[in-house]
Amino acid sequence: MMPDLTFCRSIVAVALAAIGLTIAPTPSQAADNAMPSLPGVSIITAAEQYNISHLYYSGPKVRLTFDDCATQTRLTAMVAWLTAYKIQAMFFFTGQCMLTHPTYASQLIQAGQLLANHSYDHGDYSRMTAGQINDEVRRYGSVVPTTTPGLCRPPYGAGAFSLGVHNALAHAGCRPAFWTVDTRDWDGSSAATIIGRVAYGDATTPRAYPGGVILMHGTGPHTLEALPGIRQALIDRRYATFHIN
Repeated sequence: MMPDLTFCRSIVAVALAAIGLTIAPTPSQAADNAMPSLPGVSIITAAEQYNISHLYYSGPKVRLTFDDCATQTRLTAMVAWLTAYKIQAMFFFTGQCMLTHPTYASQLIQAGQLLANHSYDHGDYSRMTAGQINDEVRRYGSVVPTTTPGLCRPPYGAGAFSLGVHNALAHAGCRPAFWTVDTRDWDGSSAATIIGRVAYGDATTPRAYPGGVILMHGTGPHTLEALPGIRQALIDRRYATFHIN
């Protein structure tokens, strides 16, 4: 049975208050405290495509990111590994995931990790109206706060470079987020294959490079197993990751 929303929000709110953060408003409150609109654009320029792929970052560090959701056991192991090496990753878990697991937000934030918007229920933005995208973004925000406000990764990456999706997200107070390296870990690829995609690329994805963004999933069967090899591949190339402050 799904947990009661009010009860779940109360648990998360208490945990976050302990570390100086507050939970996002309920849907009705959100209407009264709407996120400020970002300017729309008439064309997705090469510069904006770069920003979308690199999470609006132009420095030398490589960002590890994790999408969708994870079991409690797997998330705890990921967080422990990231903490051991003081690596700060960005988690794009869905609103449904965070609602089902009300302790995830405080667990990640207390570990110094970043949270970003990945929709409420993983719908395809490229098939949605601007109003539907707005609802998805706001519904996610009603469940859990983000530590990277204004950064939204469309599910499947669908529409990340679309003018319509870009402007719909801007209206909702978000900027689209993509990646530079797709590990495709969700498809059951072995740890060695995942590491190889990061280190060398393949026919469908380039290798990691300074300033790049590595896409992984909390549901990837061998993602956790691949993390040490990914870290070593970056070290071998003298690429730094983001660190926990």
